[in-house]
Amino acid sequence: MTENVSDRRRRILLKTMASGSVALLAGCSGDDGSGETPEETTAGGDGGDGGDGGDGGSGATVSFVHISSFEPSANDFKQAYGSNFDGTLEVQSTPAESSSTREYYVNQFAAQSSEFDVGMMDVIWPAEFVSAGWAAAVEDPDNHTDAMLSTPVEAATIDGTLHGMPMFTDANGLYYRTDLLEEAGYDEPPSTYMELVNIAQDVKEQSDEDLNGYIWQGGANEGLTIMWLNWLWGMGGSVRDDSGDLVVNTEEGVMALQHAVDLIYEHEITPDSIPSSGTDGNRQTFQQGNTIFMRNWPYAYSLFQDDTPVTDNFAVTTMPKAEGNPDASNSCLGGWSLFINSFSENKAAAQQLANHVATAEAQEQLAAERSRLPVREELYEDGYWDEEKPAFLDRFAEILQQTSARPATPNYSQWSNIIYTQCNQALTQQKSPQQALDDAQDQIDSEINDA
Repeated sequence: MTENVSDRRRRILLKTMASGSVALLAGCSGDDGSGETPEETTAGGDGGDGGDGGDGGSGATVSFVHISSFEPSANDFKQAYGSNFDGTLEVQSTPAESSSTREYYVNQFAAQSSEFDVGMMDVIWPAEFVSAGWAAAVEDPDNHTDAMLSTPVEAATIDGTLHGMPMFTDANGLYYRTDLLEEAGYDEPPSTYMELVNIAQDVKEQSDEDLNGYIWQGGANEGLTIMWLNWLWGMGGSVRDDSGDLVVNTEEGVMALQHAVDLIYEHEITPDSIPSSGTDGNRQTFQQGNTIFMRNWPYAYSLFQDDTPVTDNFAVTTMPKAEGNPDASNSCLGGWSLFINSFSENKAAAQQLANHVATAEAQEQLAAERSRLPVREELYEDGYWDEEKPAFLDRFAEILQQTSARPATPNYSQWSNIIYTQCNQALTQQKSPQQALDDAQDQIDSEINDA
């Protein structure tokens, strides 16, 4: 590197201040929930042209509706930058579960509401939001996206136009208790589905404690769609056929759902409460110290660091795969970008917030303090950090190399709702896996493929 890291950061901060970024975040509120928008730790109508609005940001008040799990980072930004910039950001939180957050936004869009100016857009929403005219174009005057990982930028770019400023990326991994595995004689975590089953059963049998073997997101929400995709991809499956139609009742699809059912009722390593579980509830359970394996997102890493029963006794690794598929990319790519409401009357001021969240300073804080995976490539380099590089970055950098993306379609939310509703019925033994996915396919064909 040709520039001292500290000097570079000061230069970035001064540049951001000169561009008039918005003062962040007063009065966060919200309820913490579960789902695929996890909690951080505190240690279509006409969408408009996307270009007008506001007074250029000077002294403007911008309304930012964010997922409740982002509240600690919102407060981080307020404390670090609130006194430096002209303007104010009023903050309102939505439920932490992704589908509920989308529902809130859609209701606002249906009313062509300008009550909020900026929001957080899940990586699966851009195609839908843009096709409906809900997300305005986002500018990148400082070329922040040139310094970013390509995938988050591509996900937020529709027909060549950026409609969301990437904030952080995501990939799910397998968390496990290092101490419990070592005590049972295992030096390495499992790499296949059945290795996980066998190790979990063995550790449970050897332990005097009443342990959960493996917990994962089984409630009727986005988390279950992702779990099913994890297993499907790990078996070499796909959700597109040769013609491009969405297909779910394939051999691999049924095997994936059958495996989920078997984890509960045959192998008995997953508790029967899983069909009502969500992301952060799973995190809390693992953190209590009575669970061997858990599938979850990077945010959980920082929560386990501060004097918990699992502190210094956990690690995270790549998702296991089906036997015979060692090269499968079966971690699900996630992440969030900041979007501007097309009905906003403060687009210029909202744009300033978009500029800010992409800076190296903001990205560094998200990574170092909240274990969010940064979108700026430089933060993955050892030479970037003045102090020790956050340990989770190297671990999740490897996991990111084994990700696959959920199907890109304006109908994604509808498709996912069908999947997780039917899969949940299989988990509760209301239907067989085959029947559940046959029923799902009938709905997908009539409502999406043939619509």
